[in-house]
Amino acid sequence: MDYALISNKEAILPYLPAVMQSKVLAVDTETTGLNPHTDRIRLVQLAAEGLPVLVIDCFTFLPDGVEILRDVLESPNVKVFQNAKFDLQFFMALYIYPSPLFDTMLAAQLLRTSGGPNRANLAALAAHYLNEEVDKEEQTSDWQGELTESQFTYAARDAEVLLHLREVMVKEIYGNRLSEVARIEFSCACAIAEMEYTGICLDTPRWNKLIGQTEKERDEALQILYTYAGEPVVQMSLWGENVVFNHNFDSNPYILELLRKNGIAADSTSKRDLSAYTGHPLIKALTAYRKATKALSSFLYPLPQMIHPETGRLHPHYGQIGAWSGRMSCGGPNIQQIPRDLHFRACFIAPPGKKLVIADYSQIELRVAAQISGDGRMISAYKKGEDLHALTASLVSNEPVEAVTKSQRQAAKAVNFGLIFGMGAAGLQQYAQQSYGVEMTLEQATQFRDSFFKAYPGIADWHRRIKNAKPTEERTLTGRKFTFGENSGVTGLYNTPVQGTAADILKAALGTLVRRTKGTTIRAVAVVHDEILLETDESEVNSAAETLRDSMESAGNKVLADVPCVAEVKIADTWAGK
Repeated sequence: MDYALISNKEAILPYLPAVMQSKVLAVDTETTGLNPHTDRIRLVQLAAEGLPVLVIDCFTFLPDGVEILRDVLESPNVKVFQNAKFDLQFFMALYIYPSPLFDTMLAAQLLRTSGGPNRANLAALAAHYLNEEVDKEEQTSDWQGELTESQFTYAARDAEVLLHLREVMVKEIYGNRLSEVARIEFSCACAIAEMEYTGICLDTPRWNKLIGQTEKERDEALQILYTYAGEPVVQMSLWGENVVFNHNFDSNPYILELLRKNGIAADSTSKRDLSAYTGHPLIKALTAYRKATKALSSFLYPLPQMIHPETGRLHPHYGQIGAWSGRMSCGGPNIQQIPRDLHFRACFIAPPGKKLVIADYSQIELRVAAQISGDGRMISAYKKGEDLHALTASLVSNEPVEAVTKSQRQAAKAVNFGLIFGMGAAGLQQYAQQSYGVEMTLEQATQFRDSFFKAYPGIADWHRRIKNAKPTEERTLTGRKFTFGENSGVTGLYNTPVQGTAADILKAALGTLVRRTKGTTIRAVAVVHDEILLETDESEVNSAAETLRDSMESAGNKVLADVPCVAEVKIADTWAGK
């Protein structure tokens, strides 16, 4: 393995002209741990065509060589990473922001539906695309002390492999018409890294108060449940806690038996099957108990434990291509699943001297569906800036738009979002009740469905084309590719390209945003589906709001040729101020 060990800035000078002039530079790091706020970069490996791999020992190269490293990594040549967001966060700790990027892991995930491997780690990619074996045994070795020849060779090899992988994968990306969506994903990686590194503030006193309030709601629901189940038998555990022995309201078989004893003949304890009994006091108490216990176990108790001891902030981790559609996933904590209740969102705050700037897309999936289907009435409504939910309510009820009531508009919201993806009448009935609190009979749901497709014939034609053709391949408007088997459901054929296109638009906006806000105090701190949260100094808040709106709308308008894209922006002290 041909490599050069660089221990000080003088040692890198002979290589600098060739490195800076290279069109492609593979970059890898070895770190003392996985946390960019508490751990350090030990090695930075740089691989360029015609040069030995430069293995920079940062323990001796830094801090004197930081400007050289910054110049190299912020130069115009393409930087190739494997899982770029990890390395980028360690560079952010040094105020180094590498770009432009090519991420072999993201490329592999995009190519998965084009014959690529199921796994996207470096060893799997090297085996699949290069027919080479990469030994990862040294990956978990100690990178803090005196390093061995084996560690240096391992580190250099990882960077060299990245250089060769890109050569092959670029051809695959172009051959499978994935270049535009790859560009979006690569630029978005910088924003994801920034969000994870920056994190978001949690108001812990307010959060603790919410814990107490939710515990009270749980206990009140339990008292009502006891009137149906009988008083509990309580004993003290070895740890001094009161334990209930004869009731288990978290057990589905126990709940089902309790329901039947009280005259509720439900087939299961699912929200869907209990929706017909929502007026019953037992079901109300059970629903309140479940809501409170889920909030406590999923969010309220765990989140304070996840606050970083160094930064005092939460640092969620995002799976950039976390779902098949291309949407992001989130964990540690999953901020995308935080309840929409304002009491929860008010706990996510801007620290003193800063503000949150919050924006979400207006009806982005409906706008995407209008573009994909070509429905003339829907496209016309969006071009005129009309309220599509009010329009749908008017069309299905045969009443003027100005006469539409708030409850009719809410029902139309369920109709729009439910039927756009091919729900049947029964599915619409349940979806309306569970998601929007709208009660409708099966007959009403059937009538709404018939009226909807008469009102929007372009949507009906789009559904008909998909249903008749049953394609084995679909793409988003940016080119993200999906493959379907013979037994794939029709619903997925409708909604996957729509959801995927919406995800691509949001990612394009993030990529633009992080580039435009470089050198400012503006930082992305969270993404929740079609919503972006920024944090900024108060002095830059108006600039942040305008930049956020323009970045989001420009990204949407580039993809949706016939449908205007609208982002609604708010400036607030908490997430609840949206």
